[in-house]
Amino acid sequence: MPTIRERPKADGTLVYHAQVRMTGFPARTASFPTRRQAERWAKTVEAEMIEGKHFRNVEARRRTLAEAIDRYVLEELPAKKDARTRAVRLRWWQQKLGQLKLSEITAATLTEYRNKLARETYARATPGARGSTLAKGEAAAEFHRGPATVNRYLAYLSHVFTVARKEWGWISHNPFDGVSKHKEGGGRVRYLSEDERAALLGETAKDPQLHLLVVLALSTAARAGELVGLRWGDVDLKDGRLLLRKTKNSQPRTAWVTGEALRLLKEHGRVRRLDDDRVFRSPKGRRYDYRKGFEAACAAAAVKDFTFHGLRHSAATYLAREGATEQQLKAIGGWKSGVVSRYVHLAAEDAKAVVERMNAKILGNGEGRGS
Repeated sequence: MPTIRERPKADGTLVYHAQVRMTGFPARTASFPTRRQAERWAKTVEAEMIEGKHFRNVEARRRTLAEAIDRYVLEELPAKKDARTRAVRLRWWQQKLGQLKLSEITAATLTEYRNKLARETYARATPGARGSTLAKGEAAAEFHRGPATVNRYLAYLSHVFTVARKEWGWISHNPFDGVSKHKEGGGRVRYLSEDERAALLGETAKDPQLHLLVVLALSTAARAGELVGLRWGDVDLKDGRLLLRKTKNSQPRTAWVTGEALRLLKEHGRVRRLDDDRVFRSPKGRRYDYRKGFEAACAAAAVKDFTFHGLRHSAATYLAREGATEQQLKAIGGWKSGVVSRYVHLAAEDAKAVVERMNAKILGNGEGRGS
């Protein structure tokens, strides 16, 4: 039902605020000089909402989830930075529930499949697929999805329903309004001890390209994807500067390279291919896949429960020990938060000295072994 409120103005006259609310629609509010005008407007808006809701209910009974996902992938995904990841995860929903009409998908259904997501196992590689690193006949390792991953699956499908409601007019409400997310942990804070770092670097040194990647991650706090995506055109060997274009928050940033890391990078640059601008590449010319080699190095070095992303945590820990301020850490590693983000660009140059001190301490200055 519409709500009419009588409010006095500063000059003593009255104004009438009318508000109309209906599930599946944004609230509509307007002000009028008379109650009659307010009531007339409210009834008109309410009728429009009822008509629209009827239309949406018809569309919800006619359209399937598969249709909604297909349209979303076609119209919405091209503008998303994580389009590939979203597409893969939306296909899971399409395979499981794609045949259902939108009107048949309830919070109870989504909760059931949320739990299935968490229970089932999946493989990250497919034997025989293009670009697969699995040997012939080798079985792919199986994994469980963690709470954060399950929540991303939920968020991606929820956005499909949001667009279907707000922009396409296919549904009157989002069934995810009644679905709770899994509680996520505080995140991994695993970093290398002094002995672990020495042992791991001793193993990665057997593979020059992997060793360079690991040393760069340790010395710059850059993410694996940021480093693997590096191009020589974004590398300044003279000043020891990397321009990381493809970052998680879509904001390019500078990473400083010094000491041993810079020496290794210069050495790697001497044997690069002239027809390929990528800093890291596989022997077959594909995107460099460091995972298998890194896992083998960790196993050989007896470094347990450690992922490549742990190198980023390790670098941040070492930098903090060297006196890096919060603003410097955010400038170096690209971490962001509302208030301090405005100071990141001011701390970027000052952060170079912090990187140099930390690198010299944990990796040496690179002198005496080439330049």
